[in-house]
Amino acid sequence: MSAPAGADSSEPPKKQRAIDPIAPTDHPWNLPAEVGLLHCSCRPENKVLVIPREANLPMNAEARRVVARVSQAVVGVASIDVDGDQLWRASGFVIEFDKSSMIGTVISSATIAFPDPGFPDIEKIKIYLFDGVSYDATIIACDHHWNLLALSVLFDRVIKPIKMVEISESRDKMDAYHGVAMLQPHSTSYKLCPGDTIIGLGRKSEEPFGLQGNRGVYSVERWADLPLICQEMQRATFINTYTAVGGPAINKKGNAIGMLFHSLSFTPFLPSNIILKWLEYFKTTGKYCRPVIKFVGCNLHNARSSRWVKVPASLHEGLDGILVELASREVLSAGLQEKDLIIECNRKRVATNLQLFEVLAENIGKMVEVTIIKAENSNRHSVYLPVEEVEEKCFYEFLDLMG
Repeated sequence: MSAPAGADSSEPPKKQRAIDPIAPTDHPWNLPAEVGLLHCSCRPENKVLVIPREANLPMNAEARRVVARVSQAVVGVASIDVDGDQLWRASGFVIEFDKSSMIGTVISSATIAFPDPGFPDIEKIKIYLFDGVSYDATIIACDHHWNLLALSVLFDRVIKPIKMVEISESRDKMDAYHGVAMLQPHSTSYKLCPGDTIIGLGRKSEEPFGLQGNRGVYSVERWADLPLICQEMQRATFINTYTAVGGPAINKKGNAIGMLFHSLSFTPFLPSNIILKWLEYFKTTGKYCRPVIKFVGCNLHNARSSRWVKVPASLHEGLDGILVELASREVLSAGLQEKDLIIECNRKRVATNLQLFEVLAENIGKMVEVTIIKAENSNRHSVYLPVEEVEEKCFYEFLDLMG
């Protein structure tokens, strides 16, 4: 009897599980009490990070029901070397599935496909379902700027994908929905408010192919006080492990709102808005969507909790926007100064870096009109700036990017 199409016939058959295995622990699933800091040069007794139990909220009955609906779309992902051994591991999630062709699209972390001269070459990439059945994956797109990997997989069964929704995280004084996620009127974006439930999911790519689920809330505090970090990144209060990197961040409705990263004190996630725009742009142009104006800024509602910059007193209460922290010489000469507040781009309201990204993505290689509120006198002013693309050599070189 021949193996199912797309399945790896070299592996022994796994025990078929009727439901997705979830570790029956009270708090939280598969999360260890401590994590070793492999690259830490500190004293031996300080080379272990103890994870506080209060960092992750208990997975209550409502959260488990939501996870049960989407868990089978959460996959393990691993790169395989020439000897057939797993090299890099992460998680991923199915966002598209075509029943006629049985082909699905999986989003994961680009670190899976990162070539490292100190390790064996990557021969192929495989994804693993909850019952251990694995499939070879074909790379659609791999972008180390956003750390995004899109894979095409031929399945032998129907997979229900996770629905991705864009988010809106701007704040204003009229916001009467604090703590409630909602669909904006006449919009496809879900509004995230501080305190909204976020669940992070990941899957091991080895026995028992278990699901990791961590529950926390949305926070408007900045991811980092250093300006080198991705300005569009959002933050959940739970702590995940490296297993979950590349997995989905979902809201309490079970919709994917982003892709998980890893940090030692909380979990950053890249919003769906960027992932969807990035994938659409690549399918249309064959290029990656990496727009940039050479400045660093933070959402005003994030800046209030930051040690990096003090919000000018002249910016009136209730107005949200993007507070300029650092700017290149080119941008400074065009009239955009540090501590100016960006409120519009090409006459579209932009209250956050995420909204600005969406406008810039449509204007790569063009000039855009940026409307600002001047810090010194609160006057409204417009400047014109070029939208450039981040080059590969500048992915991790902040000073080169700023020019």
